[in-house]
Amino acid sequence: MSPTEDPGVPGPGVDAPLFVQHLAEELDQALRRLAAHPSVLVALDFDGALAPLVDDPSRSQVVPAAAEALARLDALPGIHLALVSGREATGLVAIAEVPAGTRVVGSHGAQRGHVGMTAEQTRELVAEPLVLTAEQEALHAAVLREARTLAERYEGAWVEVKPVSVVVHSRLAGAQDAAALTEEVLAGPATRPGLRVQHGKDVVEMAVLHTTKGDAIAELRADVAPSAVLFAGDDVTDEDAFAVLGPDDVGIKVGDGPTAAQYRVADPDELAAVLLRLLELRESV
Repeated sequence: MSPTEDPGVPGPGVDAPLFVQHLAEELDQALRRLAAHPSVLVALDFDGALAPLVDDPSRSQVVPAAAEALARLDALPGIHLALVSGREATGLVAIAEVPAGTRVVGSHGAQRGHVGMTAEQTRELVAEPLVLTAEQEALHAAVLREARTLAERYEGAWVEVKPVSVVVHSRLAGAQDAAALTEEVLAGPATRPGLRVQHGKDVVEMAVLHTTKGDAIAELRADVAPSAVLFAGDDVTDEDAFAVLGPDDVGIKVGDGPTAAQYRVADPDELAAVLLRLLELRESV
């Protein structure tokens, strides 16, 4: 690369890592095209994308460079921010360092709202109504009972309760126990009729509402009406979102694994560099 060639990375004084070299030019060109659109929806997964994966989800933190980039992007005309996560939305907003007004989609599309601020200047979820039928509530309760019975047999496993789903986590269990628990869950409560089952990284989520991150992106697009969308995520559940992106959109897979996304970065630090580059390009439009 010549000294005069633009490397496609944030400028001097920005504490962010370089892009992966063999993807830098292709991804940078995509960001240039994206930044030129009149309006852009920047929709991002949280765990594994904005925040590194950790054993204790309550201790997750957005990469500082990404938090800075989002705050500055939010101040620019034509930029719309959204979090699209498998997390329960209330808990997500409590830990996510994103600007007030950011749209929030939790529980893989089942929960919707936006980030508000309390009188004490802390973030809170301003949620849209979510109503289950009596049958869905009964199914949710039955799946929860069965999942807890199974998880209690394995040290380190735990069950998360969301408004429309039950999630069995095995990240802290030993490899053999995690595999055995996953098999039991998939062969047991996950087979109940009426569930949407999603098997992600060390989790099995069983939802009584059939929503996906692809549905979330489609609804956000209808709500915001952007001329282009950027979506980034790291898990298999993010593939539903990548699948609905159009030719003017940018999909970024964070980490390893097969994907329908056009582009890939290694980790949340490199996604932060992407966001900072988008900021730089957008500020120059």
